[in-house]
Amino acid sequence: MEDNISEIEPIPTRETTKQRLIITIVSIVLVVILAVASALLVKKYVISTFIVDGISMYPTLDGGNGAIAEISTEETRKNGEILYLNKVAKLKRGDIIVFAPEWPELVDSNGNYKSLVKRVIALSGDHLQILDNKVYLNGELLDEPYINEPMLYTPDIDIVVSENHIFCMGDNRNHSSDCRTFGEVSLDRVEGKCWLIKGLNGKLRKPN
Repeated sequence: MEDNISEIEPIPTRETTKQRLIITIVSIVLVVILAVASALLVKKYVISTFIVDGISMYPTLDGGNGAIAEISTEETRKNGEILYLNKVAKLKRGDIIVFAPEWPELVDSNGNYKSLVKRVIALSGDHLQILDNKVYLNGELLDEPYINEPMLYTPDIDIVVSENHIFCMGDNRNHSSDCRTFGEVSLDRVEGKCWLIKGLNGKLRKPN
């Protein structure tokens, strides 16, 4: 008759326990490093934010106290709505974007161009016309429910948007410096497309 001898797991030695602890700690540290690195890469190359500080996109976007010229200061210009931008998204007509046009009047004291937020009206290859203060895109009158009021005092424009360029305007047409003034914008100057808005009340909403 054979004896049934059960296998007994060896009791971990102090050295084995120490090795397991080191492996666990190293694994946690690596996970944290990867998470932080991923977050930084996403922030640098994919997602960024922009604070609205003017009235050119009213009523779609609220610039806070900075939208009122009489009381606009460095501090009040920082309390407008916050836009979350996707830096790599493909642009389409109607998108709200942030860009820095190469326009001398927008150069700051450090020699950098100020960023603006506007709406994409026309893409590369589109035939854009502004006739009698009305916008026509590829021969069709453009329906623009987002604008604040009818456009006034805009000189007639008739162009085909250049390759790798876009044409943008503010929703508050009569109070917006945009492509009507400084011309088409190169895609290289686009900083991102707005995909989420944090309102002055702290609530999040999608752009429209």
